Amino acid sequence: MLFVIFTGEEKGLLGSRYFAGRPTVAETGIVADLNLDMFMPLFPLKKLHVQGLAESTLAEDARAVGAGHNIEIAVDPEPDRNSFIRTDQYSFVQAGVPALAMKFGWTADSPEYKAWRQWLAQRYHSVEDNLSQPVDTAAAAQFDSFLDDLARRVADNAERPHYVESSFFHRFEK
Repeated sequence: MLFVIFTGEEKGLLGSRYFAGRPTVAETGIVADLNLDMFMPLFPLKKLHVQGLAESTLAEDARAVGAGHNIEIAVDPEPDRNSFIRTDQYSFVQAGVPALAMKFGWTADSPEYKAWRQWLAQRYHSVEDNLSQPVDTAAAAQFDSFLDDLARRVADNAERPHYVESSFFHRFEK
């Protein structure tokens, strides 16, 4: 497993694009990308919004692991924002690697939704976006446990994840 931290996302996915095009391991050794950029543990973890869920067999893994952690795995509720193709996992998608991006989920007009919207309005890309974030540490630990189990499941699976035939991104798969 590789743990990679990228810079330059807002400048055009510069870090992830560079790495995906020049990986430090054999390209065939990269089987999936699990992006946790902005997973946002602002409230208790009951639901994860997973971008890319409908695109690959990684959905089966995420749902199975989520069930074991009592976490509902849900599709991106704001697909019109095109976040899946505007964040670092897209560099891997273009290289043919199935990917997921995960964020703490909410239901419209819920307290969680209001906390998310307030964070976006007041902190995102502002001077308030700093180390004093209102993090729910128990929820962050729960997410870490979920991600650990998901990564292990994907790594230990004898079959590589792959895009489903109906996915637009299937064309990138090698």
